[in-house]
Amino acid sequence: MAQVKKTSVRLAILEAAHELFMNKGYSATTLSDIASGSGVTMSNIYNYFRSKLDVLYALYEPWLDQRLDRLSKDVARIRDPRKRLRKVLLAVLRDIPMENNCFANNVLQALSTRTADDPYSRELLLRSEQKVSAMIRDALPDSARFVMTDNLLAHLLFMAFDGFAVNYKVNGPSRRVEGIVDMLVDLIMATAAYDAIVQEGGDPSANTA
Repeated sequence: MAQVKKTSVRLAILEAAHELFMNKGYSATTLSDIASGSGVTMSNIYNYFRSKLDVLYALYEPWLDQRLDRLSKDVARIRDPRKRLRKVLLAVLRDIPMENNCFANNVLQALSTRTADDPYSRELLLRSEQKVSAMIRDALPDSARFVMTDNLLAHLLFMAFDGFAVNYKVNGPSRRVEGIVDMLVDLIMATAAYDAIVQEGGDPSANTA
């Protein structure tokens, strides 16, 4: 007879796992801990999730999606392109990595200790890169948006995201992240302006002091 899955049981497992991951971290949390915290048996957990990594992603995927979707709505209200771009970069490199006791750091622990038996998909990363690329592209002038035709910059930002998440967990807030963001904003906006002039057939050197 097929196992009947109950929404309440799944939620109990996720709630217990969330509290444990927040307080102990992914590596220090076992499926036995999650079973005990949710009041279910270990075998019952496997009726709902394939692994501890699967439990984590059931929490992390909506967590990250919600933050990026909220960020997209927030930056859409900012008219100044530089301020809009700065908000996106600060969110990716500072605000989201340190949120909820550096919750994102759990994913780094999970992936760095993942075995070949743990199923993993890059779909969330790729989707997140697309969202961030769209936000950056929308911050650029229309004539310069072609510089964001791929997700290379967003991919670089998410690699840095991982590093900042680890740093926040170990050392607390970075003292240099705002300087790094300001540098990136200057580089991106200058490159966009340069390429826009070239695309229009102008002479970029004529606009330099």
